[in-house]
Amino acid sequence: MKKLHKPLTRVLLIVMIAFLYSSTYAQFAYNYAKAGDDYYRKGDYYSAAQYYEKYLNGSKAKANQDGFDPYVLAKGSKGEKVKTSNRNEIVFKTGESYRLLNNHVKAEPYYLEATKFEGQYPLARYWYAKSLRANSKFDEAEAEFKTFLKEYATEDNFKADADKELKNLEFRSAELKKADLYLYKVDKMSLNTSGANSAPTIVNNTLVFNSTRQDEKAASGKNPYINNIYQTGLTNGGNVVKFDIALGKDEHFERPSFTEDGQKMYVTKWSLSESKKSAFIYVSIKKNNKWSDPVLLEGTVNTNGYSSQQPYVTPDGKFLYFASDKPGGYGKMDIYVAPISEDGKIGEATNLGSEINTADDDEAPYYFAPSGILVFSSNGRVGMGGFDFYQSKGSVSTWGKPENMGYPINSVKDDIYLVSLSAKHLLDTIYFSSDRGSECCLELFAANKIRPKRIIAGKIIDCLTAASMPNATIKAYDPANENLITSVQTDEMGRYNVSVEDDQDVKLTAEAEGYTPKVIDLKKTAPADTLVNVAVCLEPPEKPFEAENKPVIIDNIYFDFDQAVLKPESFQVLDSVVGLMERYPTMVLEVSGHTDSKGSDEHNQKLSEDRAKAFVQYVIGKGIDAARLEAKGFGETRPIAPNTINGKDNPPGRDKNRRTEIKVLHY
Repeated sequence: MKKLHKPLTRVLLIVMIAFLYSSTYAQFAYNYAKAGDDYYRKGDYYSAAQYYEKYLNGSKAKANQDGFDPYVLAKGSKGEKVKTSNRNEIVFKTGESYRLLNNHVKAEPYYLEATKFEGQYPLARYWYAKSLRANSKFDEAEAEFKTFLKEYATEDNFKADADKELKNLEFRSAELKKADLYLYKVDKMSLNTSGANSAPTIVNNTLVFNSTRQDEKAASGKNPYINNIYQTGLTNGGNVVKFDIALGKDEHFERPSFTEDGQKMYVTKWSLSESKKSAFIYVSIKKNNKWSDPVLLEGTVNTNGYSSQQPYVTPDGKFLYFASDKPGGYGKMDIYVAPISEDGKIGEATNLGSEINTADDDEAPYYFAPSGILVFSSNGRVGMGGFDFYQSKGSVSTWGKPENMGYPINSVKDDIYLVSLSAKHLLDTIYFSSDRGSECCLELFAANKIRPKRIIAGKIIDCLTAASMPNATIKAYDPANENLITSVQTDEMGRYNVSVEDDQDVKLTAEAEGYTPKVIDLKKTAPADTLVNVAVCLEPPEKPFEAENKPVIIDNIYFDFDQAVLKPESFQVLDSVVGLMERYPTMVLEVSGHTDSKGSDEHNQKLSEDRAKAFVQYVIGKGIDAARLEAKGFGETRPIAPNTINGKDNPPGRDKNRRTEIKVLHY
């Protein structure tokens, strides 16, 4: 037998090695794909993504060379072909896995690749656009949503949501231009660790929250990243301590809520089965400083086959709010409320209705009792994107239209679970959770909004003469309890201003010696930073003039130049004179007109008489007896200021001389 030529031997050896490598690699690739599929089916998206990426990273070169597909080459343990996902499907499922882990940064490139599979995954572009929006690539997201709407032919929820996402981008743009953004302060809390930290609540000056932080005491082989309950002191920044409470294998706790005395806790326990979340609400009692094993809540809160979660018990202990996807709702997760009797029994759960709930997810209810505000998170309304916080004012049975709480409380990612530390104003201090600063997971944030004072300003005048009243007193009261808020004096021009809380109802009183006090009720209608102008006229004293036959100048009587026709701006003052004469039916007035020295004596005399007569005719026209009024003109004969000084014209003096006076002849 002839020996093979050495070069040919080497070629055959290389071919055999390549064949063995290819077969071995194919089996490894099959194992990675199958493991990824198994974990994906179970809902363990983190593990699924890890195995999918092992397959994709190793198969990329092979796929480029010969279209490698593990289904074609792989065999099971008994030699049979076992179907696994092909490469295109694995790319899409990797994007799905990271999206379902809320890791939009890692999901984005896989969805982008899946958009190039010639329409094989029509929703890939939709999820790619969602990832772009979550990653703050707004212009690109807008373009991709528009392309999706153009290409996607089916009229369904995805198309409707893509249209809503475009509205979200418009809403976001407007929110970022708000004039009051400087009033907000939002900070990430130092409690955050790797994993998720969420669902803050307050009980007995303690911050309680959920976290998937690594449990150093977890038993060997047990998942150390279970969603559990932790607590820490609010004021002293103490250590973070895990609750000592029983939790079953592969179960998680979510969003505890406590009665006001801190002795009863409502909490969600949930687990995953075949990627479906199964959640129920439990109750635990604190005895001897230890929490009892959670007991499934009785009544209509929990429904077999569906999830009920995120309980919130009101401070008075009378109602339990929660979210559920049970039948009879308006969408996916809806918000419900159930009454709690004095003995702790839960009554019939009621859906909050279409005013609150949407066709999508409405979750994590929280009731701020001081203002009667329901706060919840929803991804079914126009907002910043993802889950946004909304607020609705009302009561258990009736709720107003929800309002988006806006940027920066909301972000383009998920904002869910909020609690307020304030006893009066919701946004004075809040804790909430958001994944705005994370690749994947919810983190805890603290925020507050500065509430600028509302300025109420105005002027105090005499109702009769419209003259400014210096040194009058303005007092502001809280009408709910008559407590004095502030007291100020008017300046030399009769002006005042007081500052009150932005949402404060106010009762103003205006007072001056010898005048009848006046009260003005101001509702909290003006927004913050708004100047509310309130002019107040005070009625003159019982006898409005100190003595009879003493002339009083009437301000704000206007005529056109060299004319005797009253201008409309004068009517308010003239009407006050009418009111005065109606109040004193025996009072007789002399009305006199005066001019400056410009013009001839004869002309000024006639002009002053005509102007006095115009005054009198207006008052008579309002029903006052003509016998009670006398009109006189004095021309330039009775100046009260010099018309000239040292031979030079004196405009301020001339202005004072051009006047109208009244004098009480008798009462």
